[in-house]
This record gives sequence, C-alpha cells and structure tokens, in this order.
Amino acid sequence: MEKSIVQGVPQLSNEMQLSIMNKVKSGELSIDDAIDQARKNNLELFQQKEKQATQYNFSVHKFNRYRWQKRVLQVDFNTKMVCSIEKGIIKRQLPFACVKNCHDGTGTKFSISFKGRHDYELEATSMQEKQKMLQLVSQIIHSNIYSQSADRLEDVYQMPPDPKSLRQGQLLLQKGGMASFKWKRYEAHLHAGQLTLLSTNDGDAVSSSTLPIVIHFSDGKARVETSHSFDTFTLHTHCSAYQFRVPMTDVMKTADIQTERDSWVQAIGKLCMNWKCCSQSEPMYADLKKLRASRTVTGLLQHSEDGAFSGTLLPSTEEVSDGEESTALSSVRAFPLPPTPALAKPCSPVCLPTMPSASPLYSDLHPVAPSPPVPAPPPLPRKKPLPEDRTKAFHWDLLPQDKIDKSFWTHGVSGKAKIDTFLLFEQFKVKVSENVADSVDSSHHIEIMLNQKIAHNFNIFLKSFPVQPKELREKLCIIHEKDGGLSDEQIASLRRYVPTVEDVEMYKSYKGVASDLHIVDQYMLEMCNISFLSSRLDLLLTLRELPITMEDLEPLINQKIRMCQQLIGSQTFVCVLEYLLAVGNYLNEHAGKDKAKGFRLSSLIKLSQLRGVERHVTLLHALAEQIVLHEPGLATFPSELAEFDTVPGASIKGLTAEIDVVKNELQKALQYKKSYTKKNPIPQHPKFSKDLKAAIEKYNMDLQQLTKKSEEMRKIYSDILVKFGEAADQDSQELFGWVCQFITEFKKAHAELSK
Repeated sequence: MEKSIVQGVPQLSNEMQLSIMNKVKSGELSIDDAIDQARKNNLELFQQKEKQATQYNFSVHKFNRYRWQKRVLQVDFNTKMVCSIEKGIIKRQLPFACVKNCHDGTGTKFSISFKGRHDYELEATSMQEKQKMLQLVSQIIHSNIYSQSADRLEDVYQMPPDPKSLRQGQLLLQKGGMASFKWKRYEAHLHAGQLTLLSTNDGDAVSSSTLPIVIHFSDGKARVETSHSFDTFTLHTHCSAYQFRVPMTDVMKTADIQTERDSWVQAIGKLCMNWKCCSQSEPMYADLKKLRASRTVTGLLQHSEDGAFSGTLLPSTEEVSDGEESTALSSVRAFPLPPTPALAKPCSPVCLPTMPSASPLYSDLHPVAPSPPVPAPPPLPRKKPLPEDRTKAFHWDLLPQDKIDKSFWTHGVSGKAKIDTFLLFEQFKVKVSENVADSVDSSHHIEIMLNQKIAHNFNIFLKSFPVQPKELREKLCIIHEKDGGLSDEQIASLRRYVPTVEDVEMYKSYKGVASDLHIVDQYMLEMCNISFLSSRLDLLLTLRELPITMEDLEPLINQKIRMCQQLIGSQTFVCVLEYLLAVGNYLNEHAGKDKAKGFRLSSLIKLSQLRGVERHVTLLHALAEQIVLHEPGLATFPSELAEFDTVPGASIKGLTAEIDVVKNELQKALQYKKSYTKKNPIPQHPKFSKDLKAAIEKYNMDLQQLTKKSEEMRKIYSDILVKFGEAADQDSQELFGWVCQFITEFKKAHAELSK
C-alpha cells in the first residue's frame, strides 16, 4: 500500500517519497492523507518548476488534414506557452491557461484539449517521450484546477479547492491491446478534477512498472453511465471510454456490489456535471449556449431506478453539422426524471431511446409525433473483380455530368492522345507478392485474433508491403534503404502496429501452425517474437530523419545569422531610426507630450497608421520626405538589409528547439548502441553494428557543426536585443517581422514621393 503512494506521484523526489512513507509507518498520516500530501508536494514542485523557467522540446507527429506532419512540441515554462513548431517556424502558441485536458491513446498516440480550439492529435517518438509529455500536461492541468480556478469553482459550484481524495477504493478496468482484453485491478482515487488509477498486481502490491492512469474531467465533456450488469459502469471522455467493474469478494452480496457501483457513479457523475457547468459558464461558450437554447430536446438517456446518474439530455440532431454535434451534445444540462421501465437504453451518445406515450412530464414538454416507417436499404453494389496485373489507383476529383456537357471535355478533346501503357504499368504497378495476396484473399473465413478495426487498417498496409513475415526480422537489421532496408513510410507505419504486452501474451499462447493464421495474425505473431521491436523501429526512423532534419535546419540557421549580421551592422538603418525619433519628438512636443530618448522597434509598423491633414499622407511619407530633403543617401538603407526582402519564417527560438530535439534523438540512438553492444558482445549482424556506429559518428559530427552555428546565431541575436533595447525574451520572428514590414512600406512611400 505504501508503494501506491509513491506510484501515484512518480515525479516526487526520493527524499519526499521516503518522508511520506515514514509518516505512514509511524501513524502520523493515513493512506489517504499521505496521497493528499504527496499531491500538494507535487503542486509545489510544479510551481517551483515554473519559477525555474525551464523549457521542454519533443519531436512529435501531429495529425492534420488526414495526414501526420512532423512537429516540435514545446512546453515553455518561461512564457507559460505550449508551442507547435515546424522547421523552426512557431505555428501556434497557446497559453497554459488554455490547456483543458489530455487523453492517452493507443501505442504512442495521445491528444491535448484546449479551450476554444480543436484538439491536438499527436504521436510521440517513443512510449517514454509520450509519458513525459503526458506528465507535463497533467501538471499544467493540475495547476490550472487547483491554483487558478479553485476559488471561482468553490464560490459557484461548491467544489473543494484542495486536491483531496473525495472517494477511493478498488476498481477493475477493462484493459487490453490490439489482440487481448482483460480486467486489471486498480486502486482508484477520485479528486475534484480527476480520477487517478494506481495499478496493482494482486490487489495489494503495486506494479512498479506501470504509471498511474489519470482521467481528467476539466474539459467538461466527461460523463458516466451504468450498464445492464449490476457491477459495471462506463466513464466516457472526449476521446475514450473506460469500462469499470466493482470487484467481488466472498463477503459481498449482489446488492452490496450494486450499491458500491452506484456510489461511484453518483460521485463521478456529480463532478462531471459540475465541470460541464463550469465550462459552459466561460465566455467562449456563449455562442454554444445560444445554439443549445434554440434547439428542442428530443431524447433522454436512461436513469436507473435507484437514482444513479447515468446520462444527460440530448439535443435534436436536426440542423447540427458534423463539427457541432459533439459540442452540442456535451453542452446540455441534465435534470432528474421519474424512473420508467419503458425507457430504452441508447446504444451510443446519438441514439435516441423510445419514449413512453404515457409519460405526462415528457408529453407536456414535447409532444411526440409518430415515427414514419424506415425504408429498406438498397442492395450493396457488387465488387468489381481486381485485374491480375494491378496498378495503383488515381483518385480523381470528378466533374458532375452537367459540368462536363458544357466544358471542353465534351467539345474540345481530340481523342488523339497516345500513351505508353507498358511504361505506365512499370511505373505504377502494385508490388504485392503472390503469397501475400493469396493469403489475404483466401483467408476471409479465418477468424482474426487482432482487433477488427486495427486488423482492417493493418491489412490495407500489408497489401502494399512486399515483405513476408519471416523476412521482417532480417529487414530490421538493415539501416539504409539503399541496402535493402525498409522505407521511411514502412517503418513509420509498422510503429503504429507494435503489439502491446497484452498482445504478446495472447499471440505467444498460440500453439498452432503460423501458416494457419490470417496473414494479419502471421505478421503480428512474428512481431511479437522480435525482441525490442519498438526500440528498433524508433532507432531506424531516427537514423532516417536525423540527416534530413539537419539538412533542413542548416540553411535556415545560416539565413538567420545573415539577417542578424546585416541588422547589427547597418549604420544607415540606425540613422533612419534617429530621423524617426526626431520627427516623433517634434510631433509629441507640439501635442503636449514629453520627448522620448528611444523607442521599441515595434513602433515601426505604426507609422503608416498615423495620417496627416491629407488622408493619403502618413507619418511614413513624412519620414521618407524628411530623409530625401536632408540626407537622401539614407533612403537606400534597404539595400543593406537584403535578407529582409522576404517575410522571415523560422524564429531563433524555434530553431533552437529543433536543435534541442535533434540532440535528444541522437542521444537516444547512442544509448541504443551502448545497450545493443552490451547485450550482443559478439554481434549477430556485424553489418548492422558497423553501419550503426558509422551513422552515429557522422551525425554527431554534423550536429556539432550545426550546434556551433546555432550558438553563433543566438549570440549575435542577443547583441541585437541589447543594441536596440529590446527585452531579452523578445521573439525574433516578431522582431524581424517589424523590420521587414517597415522596409516594405518605406520603399513604397519613397517610390510615391519620386513620382
């Protein structure tokens, strides 16, 4: 039990953990008080971490418009921002206060929910990286709940400000990977903002290899419902559904178990509703409230006879777009209804139950019209048989017939275009080995062990994967694609189907012949038998991406160095700023304001906003005219800043984060090499060991050169900030943008004066 305290707060130091455990042994603290104390210490550590102004950078793949894009996810405790960076360009900056929730996904996938923005669907480079990111985001959420919002929540919704455990006990959670499902025992602790699950092996000992599961309610989208069974309930979040079961003991009766289940449901349901109300009270939900008020309620979820909270009112799905439906469903309040056996339990959040005609409460509010009969669906079209000589398909954006009739496709096409069909076939033929194709097509009747949805996607991938199951192990020992190794896309795809510990147990328990299995299960069985498969795939993908990333970063860093050199070395630009200071002081002096000794570069973009007596004349025109009259040579200052002709993209902060990620990735490759050498003193694959050593040495040398340039870039930019009196944390992307915009507008104003 003492281990559960340590396991529940793995981020505490060993000294803190030992101190808490000693207080438990001496009787100074109970188990619950000890966990509360540990959480308070964790909050203090988080606040100390904020004061230290640390910054964390992670390499991730972000799902965007049906494809995964490589990004750097930066958690910056200096600016309290979560940043999405691509090739040094800060694509998005979101403050910590906007972080609402995080959701653990399958494998290395997870997501982060923000206020007023779509979720970030992310994939980490490894399970360790994912756990680090989830831990940081969870700490941010924890701080948002208990530090910033506690007083407001207590005043409005009577939620306790301290992170005390409201309820605790043993629960079974349905867990499993791709192939197997089982009930695992957890020690559950319910807090005002989350449900924490501490894994146990046998109900007493805590598994030291398993991190706690934290289910947050802070986004206001969580809900809980009972099931047909007397001992189970389901907690739904924005992205996941967790099915729980109350464990049965020898002394507990069926009624006792159901009472325990209902107590959990009521406690969790109350918190879910409070957080839903809290989220609706925020300004960003004003439009959603109007949307909700304009729709009629057409369905009710089931309420159990004992009053357990098991659902919410559902809005009508009429006129609700796909993007609005989930938001609308999560923004409707619930109210208790009298129990009625006629209510049918919905099979999903959008299924509407059959309403009883004799219910006075419902019929008075919303008369129910009889439903029309549902027509039978049309027969499915017959699938066109595939040709023997297959090619890749080109997915057209087809024109409708009425558009074709009036276009050149009908009247202007000669029909004389000739093509080399042999060349086309060689260029786009589908490389599927005969054995794989036959196995997939002929094994539809074979029961697949893998989860149906994942098996479907994996099967699609395998159809274009020209490697037999028994060949996979050797392919993973080849580093370079040119030597016969896997492609970057194939490695990335395989990473998404790495079996979990539960899957390995399931497939290794299979005692039959591998060839009798479906081709999907054959691959999974082979992958389960490859030691450290996930680490090997991570290594191969890292070695492929490192040189590409460094090649992309080098010209961007060189450009930033040139921009800094030009800006810090341009004396004419300084003279122009002096002219602007004189012009501005003259205007302000005659406007009754004090003179200034200097100004920020952000002032440069405001010149075109101040218009004179004649509306077409701005302060920028006046500045250009003063320079032309008194020192016309200064008007050519843009020639000294040639690198500012285009809008700057990458920022120095973003490029520094990219370099930091490259260092981490190379360090992980080096650690893998040390571990591999230790476990294989006599290499079974000498070429793999030789190529791995050569690749790491080369990339390390390239990184050293890139790091030197990065340090030069940061040093000269720091000098710029000092020279122009800017803040030490001023982002270069913004500063260079001001200079770039000023140059563009100055050249335009100068050209207008010359006319």
